[in-house]
Amino acid sequence: MNMVSSMPYFGYGSNLDEDDWVRFCAKKGFDSSGMVEIGVAFLTGYEMKFHYFSSGRHGGAADVVRSDSNSEVPGALFMLNDEAWRAMDIKEGHPNYYERKQVTVRTPDGDIDAITYMVVADKIREDYQQPTSEYEALIRNGLLRRDLPTTALDKALQ
Repeated sequence: MNMVSSMPYFGYGSNLDEDDWVRFCAKKGFDSSGMVEIGVAFLTGYEMKFHYFSSGRHGGAADVVRSDSNSEVPGALFMLNDEAWRAMDIKEGHPNYYERKQVTVRTPDGDIDAITYMVVADKIREDYQQPTSEYEALIRNGLLRRDLPTTALDKALQ
């Protein structure tokens, strides 16, 4: 196991929806049980954007970008086994659409390093990419189920 795969994964978008993950894994022949939730976390100094068009999602897909220090993106931390990392790389289109990035997230127990996925530079569009209502619901429901704020999502949707 390499160092990256021993770090937790920070999910902020559709991966907050367990059913979406289970459906993806079943479709691609992966065991979905390799992704285990640890708890909530916040990516501070970032904001959510919809500036990437996902043909698979038929609309905008979430990304996180550096912002002022007061902004933060809520999400969840997960531990992934090697198979789950392989599945996540495929789900996120790594390295052609999203790439793995090491970030520091704030948790109730303090700051920790994690891996998240960010849209690669040449896939970012200048203008807002409207997500489908189904995709928005995956994120919103994942946040609400964890009692997390939807402010970053609401702001990104404007």
